[in-house]
Amino acid sequence: MGFYLTSRQVPQLKSYPFTERALILTMAQQAMPVPRRMICNLAKLVPICIIFFAIVDLPGWWKALGLLAAGIGYPLFTQPITLNMSLPYMDKAVRQFEAQRADHSEDEDEDEDD
Repeated sequence: MGFYLTSRQVPQLKSYPFTERALILTMAQQAMPVPRRMICNLAKLVPICIIFFAIVDLPGWWKALGLLAAGIGYPLFTQPITLNMSLPYMDKAVRQFEAQRADHSEDEDEDEDD
């Protein structure tokens, strides 16, 4: 098991488009037990707090530039943490997604028959 920076790199998710990968990742996050989810959130929160405390000390317009950089960098920093913490639950999320997609397609078939 490696360290993945994007959902495109995860073997279970390679065959899905971006929107479906995002949905499966959300399902995997919801499958995480509460203690692991809390650790994941703290792993994202602590470094961001340190960065914002450092930005407070910047003078003048540098503060705005620092806030812009932090805002742009936030998802680039937090996405790999979330992705890698969710990996153990990815197979279950893929199965759940496929089951929902099959149910949805059956519902559409029934609607077309009516």
